Amino acid sequence: MSPGWRRSPFPRGRELESAAAAAIPPVRRRRPETDLERKKKTAVRSGTLLLARPLIPPPIRPLVAIYGAFPVFRKGIASLRRRELNVDTLDASAIAAAMATRDFLTASVITFLLKLGEYLEEWTRGYSRRLLAGMFHTGEEWAWVEREGEELRLPLEEVVVGDAVIVRTGSLIPVDGVVLDGEALVNQSSLNGESLPVLKGKGRTVYAGTAVEEGLLRVRAKLVGDETKAARVVRVIEEAEALKAESQSHSEAMAERIVPYSFLASALTFAVTRSPARAASVLLVDFSCAIKLSTPLAILSSLARAARHRVLIKGGKYLERLAVADTFVLDKTGTLTEATPKVSEVVAFNGISRDYVLRQTACVEEHFPHPVASAVVRQAASEGLRHAEEHSEVEYVVAHGIASRIHGDRIVVGSRHFVHEDEGVDVGRGEKYVDAFARRGDSVLYMAVGGKLAGLIAIHDPVRAEARAFVEALKQSGIRRIVMLTGDNRATAATIAAQLGIDEFHAQVLPDQKVELIKALQREGCTVAMVGDGINDSPALACADVGISMRHGADIAREACDILLMEGTLADILTAREVSREAMELIHHNFRTIVAVNSAALLLSVTGAMPPVFSATLHNLSTILVGLRALQPLRRSG
Repeated sequence: MSPGWRRSPFPRGRELESAAAAAIPPVRRRRPETDLERKKKTAVRSGTLLLARPLIPPPIRPLVAIYGAFPVFRKGIASLRRRELNVDTLDASAIAAAMATRDFLTASVITFLLKLGEYLEEWTRGYSRRLLAGMFHTGEEWAWVEREGEELRLPLEEVVVGDAVIVRTGSLIPVDGVVLDGEALVNQSSLNGESLPVLKGKGRTVYAGTAVEEGLLRVRAKLVGDETKAARVVRVIEEAEALKAESQSHSEAMAERIVPYSFLASALTFAVTRSPARAASVLLVDFSCAIKLSTPLAILSSLARAARHRVLIKGGKYLERLAVADTFVLDKTGTLTEATPKVSEVVAFNGISRDYVLRQTACVEEHFPHPVASAVVRQAASEGLRHAEEHSEVEYVVAHGIASRIHGDRIVVGSRHFVHEDEGVDVGRGEKYVDAFARRGDSVLYMAVGGKLAGLIAIHDPVRAEARAFVEALKQSGIRRIVMLTGDNRATAATIAAQLGIDEFHAQVLPDQKVELIKALQREGCTVAMVGDGINDSPALACADVGISMRHGADIAREACDILLMEGTLADILTAREVSREAMELIHHNFRTIVAVNSAALLLSVTGAMPPVFSATLHNLSTILVGLRALQPLRRSG
């Protein structure tokens, strides 16, 4: 560039383009209209046209009525093209019949009431979704992450793309990613509805919200945080809406079956009376519309009512099953007892120190989501016993215990069955201590190193203060059988059962035995509700007619259950049962009302005592009133 060159004072092409772009205000894109907004707008427009009808010149009124009813006609024609006679066809035919008799007022009234009903249903669905979605955004979630060779327990929001996440038996996978190493059976039912677990190994893709049933995985995170959580929320809510109660499915099926008979009754009325007005009146009396509106509204509003009490019911069919349940199977640990058990005593054997027993047990137990494991870890921390990772890879044996190696020696921690019968360790020296622990209702954790008994850890798991009152309330509500299950020995189980007033209990129960017990109850004709929160409870939760779990329980138990108690109190089970029973009563009451009102309207229409406009008004007003009554659960504070 020559020294004498000077830049032109006039802007060049690119500068002109930049200046022009800066001068143009940014275009604001309109947010897409939601279904609720669209249906509200349609209902308001239809109502406005109906109210403004007296001001509209008579020659234009038919055109206004046709314009308002056009969406209804479009649905009806679409059904006919699919060769279906359904509610949409009946609605369109009813309006067309009113117009054929030049009763455009009736046609406008029907159109408005139909649109109002659609808006109410969409509003209830949206309200329920918001309540359900809000329940997934409370509380802190954690993940085990490997950084610089060290395994760290981090809040989920601190996990970043590229982290190596460790997922063990009983835990939900917290990220979307690819398996670096390890092998596990992964339950993907929350993702695709498939109940059988899938074997995942190196190079396979795994998704957040799926659960490791057995094994261990190291996963390279690809998607983290809200990107995965949002998808899980959507899946659960969609599943809740898809899992209809049997009464809802039956009502909807019956509503569809009624439609052809409505057409037949109208045709017969015309054939006998030769009166188009009477035939139109019969067509305007529609049982199916009210049935299809009121039942899903009652289900959705009841799900929302339960959610307001911090109870997540994952579908209408579980609401119904809880209402008719006559048998409750209760897991002891974490359900009838406090979720935070405490170590009451540590006994060491074979020259091993008490501190060593507690420290090494905490070291292997800290990786697993179980109340007893948490109690041991807390006790070690309170005594200042640091438990750095001295062991090799940890193996978790569901419902039995944990095995690993420390300095070349095999360490096993768990039940008597696991340590003595499976591992062949002589536990005779500890029997007198075990008997003493059982008399005071304590559970026992056995620990062995190198094939020899190293120690016993007594776990005091206090019974919940409200547990006995809860059991009594279940009996008073009509529950025929209450069964307690526990992995503890019979003496400990008998002590707890006596405290709670439970007559039937099973001790030293394994996961597959829990499932068999529930199946046996079902074969006897019982409708079984299972309450549990541990890894070993998940098969039984899935097998029961309705599975109930606490929010503080193992990830896989929360995944397997049908009802999740977000506050984790036994009173919430009673609340859920009350909500479910009242929902079923509401559905049955609405059904009886619909049949009574529409039968009376049909009789009056056939005899000619009710003209089409009154027939339509009575039917549609009763439909709206029943729909509003179906929203009653939302107005209840309790």
